Amino acid sequence: MKKNMESRHTVDMLFVIALLFLFAMGALMLIALGSSIYKRGVDTLTKSYDRRTAYAYITEKLRQYDSEGSISTDIFNKSGAIRIDTTIGDTPYVTYLYDYDGALMELFARADAGELPPESGQKIMDIEDFLVTSRSNGLLEITITLTSGEDLTFITAKRSGD
Repeated sequence: MKKNMESRHTVDMLFVIALLFLFAMGALMLIALGSSIYKRGVDTLTKSYDRRTAYAYITEKLRQYDSEGSISTDIFNKSGAIRIDTTIGDTPYVTYLYDYDGALMELFARADAGELPPESGQKIMDIEDFLVTSRSNGLLEITITLTSGEDLTFITAKRSGD
């Protein structure tokens, strides 16, 4: 009789250990699945954020300063840039949107400041490349290569004419 109690006790213990093992494996699989879903969500949001930020920043800057002859394409730091001329009071200022050292940069300075180094601009966001092409009828074609390697191309219009 004593032997029967010992074997039942061992079976009971193995059953509890097996249940504990199944619970632990289920929990680990659930954590792995959850982290995979979370990582995909973060990657999607990051891509979307980069696309929207690059597009929205440039188009809003162009709309903000859109007046007759104030927006043009130019060469800054040996590459293409958007040049925005404006006057505050009686002082003329220039804003450059350009690519420098893997970042979209903005430089705002007095128009008579002379040649400014590209690192003096404000970093907006990380990008791989920035290409601006002036088209007819006041259209600008802007292509930004994001850090993910994705090309974002959009065409925007200067609303005030040339």
